[in-house]
Amino acid sequence: MRIAWDGRGLVGPRTGLGFYTYRLIKAFESLQEDWSADLFTNQTVEESWSDRVQPIVLPYPNTVRLRRFWEETWLPSRLARTKADIWHSPLSCVPAKISIPTIATIHDVAFLHYPEILPPAYRKYWTRQVSSACERADALIAVSEATRDDLLHFFDIPDDRIHVVYEAADPLYFETPEGENRVLLTRDYGLDADYLLFVGTLEPRKNLRFLLDVYREALSQKENLPTLVIVGGKGWLEPTLEMEIERLGNSVLRLGYVDPEKLHALYRNARVVLVPSRYEGFGLQAAEALASGAAVIAANLSSLPEVVGDGGLLLPLDQEVWVENILELNENDEAVSRLQKAAREQAAKFSWSKTAQETWEVFTSVLDHH
Repeated sequence: MRIAWDGRGLVGPRTGLGFYTYRLIKAFESLQEDWSADLFTNQTVEESWSDRVQPIVLPYPNTVRLRRFWEETWLPSRLARTKADIWHSPLSCVPAKISIPTIATIHDVAFLHYPEILPPAYRKYWTRQVSSACERADALIAVSEATRDDLLHFFDIPDDRIHVVYEAADPLYFETPEGENRVLLTRDYGLDADYLLFVGTLEPRKNLRFLLDVYREALSQKENLPTLVIVGGKGWLEPTLEMEIERLGNSVLRLGYVDPEKLHALYRNARVVLVPSRYEGFGLQAAEALASGAAVIAANLSSLPEVVGDGGLLLPLDQEVWVENILELNENDEAVSRLQKAAREQAAKFSWSKTAQETWEVFTSVLDHH
């Protein structure tokens, strides 16, 4: 099988879509099945692939306006000159003029649930992108049952065209580092005591505003509450969030983006990892925290109950309930230890080798029925 892969998520700073693409290809490289691939990107990606993967660069500036030209004109023209058997897009891209079987991964439809969480141009782009994929693709991969249910709710698709294939945390997060990585956190960030951790881009869906209100109320009840550490790049549509973070003063430590190794250390040493998202297609931060063996509190919404399961506390987005549970875990070492043990057991249910194998099965099924 020769696969044509949409690799544009690999370009630039890696977000969820980019990590999905990278980890899937790396996991495929360990599969024993007979495959090779053309990897299409719009810029050169400095990445080391096996001989099975052939990078193909079709340059264009990464703007929403020009993406449609690349997807509907340039890509199909270049793809027609390859010997690819199947097209797979982790970015939900299924051009009309592709003649080979097509598969699209749909990560979420948050923009339909909460139209206000994306700028208008991006909302329009993703609505059209996912609608086209649902209409054109021979098969769709949903990264959770919650995403599958959303697709069936919003689009007229036969349910047998949708295959649920879970993501997983990067293998890095399952590792136990040699030595004490707490030293790294003290050296680089001054974290020499317990702390609470939030990981996510500062955008409405991640719901940091709710967490700041929770933390402020918890501080009013217990002055020596651990520092709230915020990891994640600046997002969109949250103009006053920076001001609210600053208002909490030294009680909050904002780190911005950190590399995976340091993030692993942050997860492993957190007193509690907090995931208050209003919506997640899969919930990668929760999966990473569980794999790292962290005690997790997460919202009981969208896909998070599937990912967290019995490995953490699942709570409604009720400020009083979150305050109560954060204060309880701050005092109860035994409860934290139980959650840490449960986290590792839950995380073991997900792996990228399993993701790759199940994705391969979708590919072969589509080819067999085409």
